[in-house]
Amino acid sequence: MDLPGAVTPRVNTSTALGQALISLFKSVETELVLDDAEPGVVKVIVFGGCAVHLYTNHRVSTDVDAEIYSAKVPEGLHLQTLLAEVPEQFVDDRSGRLMELNYDLQYHTSFGPIHEDYWERSLPLAEFPIESPLHVHIAAPVDIAISKLGRATDQDIGDIMALLRAGFIVTTELRRLALEAIDVYVGNKESPTSVLANILQDYLEKSDDEAP
Repeated sequence: MDLPGAVTPRVNTSTALGQALISLFKSVETELVLDDAEPGVVKVIVFGGCAVHLYTNHRVSTDVDAEIYSAKVPEGLHLQTLLAEVPEQFVDDRSGRLMELNYDLQYHTSFGPIHEDYWERSLPLAEFPIESPLHVHIAAPVDIAISKLGRATDQDIGDIMALLRAGFIVTTELRRLALEAIDVYVGNKESPTSVLANILQDYLEKSDDEAP
């Protein structure tokens, strides 16, 4: 679903980190194929720094924040354990450093506000087609931004700003969806509401300053 006035988001998996992410999930796809799993039996949605990287190449992340939904998975196949067992190595395009991409076993979408329609807005990765037993989606930019309002570290705020600057998020839509998500958030509602207001104010002020 495209947001009115937003640049249509596209993911770029051609970077070293993007390829490492694909390779990490391909190892699970292979296991599912060997077990004759049905198409789409496992669905994964990626949030966090890796997702921001695929949209903006703004920074490199070494943690995969993702949520897995599964049904009828072959008995004995522990997907999260399989993902976390062997880190995926890659050479960072910018620094030339050898890095390791790790699946974060601790991540859960409940760590921050999350809008109920996030799956419907997510983008599927073409590398995992409809006939594959594994469907991997990347959370939409607006939903990544909302999910980062809970912890709101400097890095989280930088990620939100990068997505805004790329034009993938309309500020009015971010405000509306974020407030809806915060309304049903089980944590402290005051903090993410305040963070949201500050981010939007800073972004809009900077946009006004840069206007001709």
